[in-house]
Amino acid sequence: MALRSRCPDVKISVWGRSNERLREVLSRGLADSVSTDPVIAAQGAGLVILCTPVGCMEELAASLAGKLSSEAIVTDAGSVKLCVTKKLAPLFGGRFIGGHPMAGSERSGLAAARADLFNEAPCILTPLPSTDHVALQVVGAFWTSLGSLITTMTPEEHDRLVARMSHLPHALAFALVNLAKQSLPEDSLKLAGGSFRGATRVASSSPKLWSGILMENRRETASALREMSGFLDSIAESLEQEQSDSLLDFLTRAKEYRDSLPLPAQDEIS
Repeated sequence: MALRSRCPDVKISVWGRSNERLREVLSRGLADSVSTDPVIAAQGAGLVILCTPVGCMEELAASLAGKLSSEAIVTDAGSVKLCVTKKLAPLFGGRFIGGHPMAGSERSGLAAARADLFNEAPCILTPLPSTDHVALQVVGAFWTSLGSLITTMTPEEHDRLVARMSHLPHALAFALVNLAKQSLPEDSLKLAGGSFRGATRVASSSPKLWSGILMENRRETASALREMSGFLDSIAESLEQEQSDSLLDFLTRAKEYRDSLPLPAQDEIS
């Protein structure tokens, strides 16, 4: 949708597993051609973007390796970069660049798509020392053309950052819902206010998708969870020991830092 809106002359070919969904893509004018065969879909493509769960990418990429144009550039939109880069870079050499647009919501599927989804949203690229410079420029220009703001870092830096900025918040949201389900009367959640709804919004995300993401970034996410456990223990200790000054300091430091961040207002969040 974003590409059609901003770059209407670009030829778009879409691969998918469902003929029904591919027909919908065509009927809505979102592609020039579609196929359930990835080799056919990518035939003659200058830029190939893999938009599957990270656990599926190696098999998909292997089916394309050696069958693309020698000038083709390959990137992805997965939420984990180290495992993807290790598996895909050997298949495509310097013409593969890992990418992660930091946009979306707990909703999924074509019904959740928006043409302005990437506007002003960060997009992280994770080039390697062996990455082709022209390929990196092309992938950066692609995401910039959709309105994204480009940042580059190593795959390792990416996975450490998103473990704490994205993967941990999702894990905490799922945990909070399970805690409420386990410890509160069944009908009590109808009384929940905005704080509970906001904190658990992403727990409506696809469990299958997120179990894959968390497992693929398990080392960094587990580390982030243990770091968070330390903070939670600190709050519990302040409460148990009636250390009001310590608790106030903890909350104040968090508020001051949160208020300093250039984050969108609540009604602007995807």
